[in-house]
Amino acid sequence: MPLHDYQVYTAEGAAIGKIEKFFKPGREIPQKIELANGAYGIRLISLPAKTAGLWHAGWTNGMDNCGVYSAALGRNVANKSEEAKIMRSLGFIPESDLGRHFIEDTQEKLANHWDKQEQYTNKYKENLKTMSPEDAVAATWTAKECLDGTVDETYTQPLKGV
Repeated sequence: MPLHDYQVYTAEGAAIGKIEKFFKPGREIPQKIELANGAYGIRLISLPAKTAGLWHAGWTNGMDNCGVYSAALGRNVANKSEEAKIMRSLGFIPESDLGRHFIEDTQEKLANHWDKQEQYTNKYKENLKTMSPEDAVAATWTAKECLDGTVDETYTQPLKGV
C-alpha cells in the first residue's frame, strides 16, 4: 500500500503537524484531505528512495550526516572519490594521488632529519661542558662538515620539491 505524507493545518490555516495516510494501489491520491473540526491536510512531495541507481548520482550532496567526514574539506562528502574530485577542483592534491606509504615515508624522512639536528645539539652541549663557547662551536660543526655541505643539509628544509 502506498504511504503518503500530508501537512496538517487548522481551519484557520495554522500548521499543526504531519500525518501519513495509506491509499489502496490504483486509487487516485488526493492533493487535499478533509479532517475533523475543519482541519485539512495538504499532500507533501514524497522523497525518492536511495536506490542502487542513485547511489553515485550525487543526490546526497549537501545533506547532513551522510557519507563520510572529510577532515581535509571540513565537511561530509558522499565518498572518497567525491572528496578527491572536490580537492582537485580547489587546487589541492588528494592523498590518494600521493602514492602508497607517502605519508609514512615523509614522516620517516622528517624524523631522520630532526635526529641529525638533535645529534649536533647534544654534541654541542657536551662540548660546552669542557670548552669555551667559541671552541665548542668549532668542535661541533667542523670546517670540513661546513664546507662539504653536511651542516647545510642538516639545517635546511628537509623535503624540498615534495
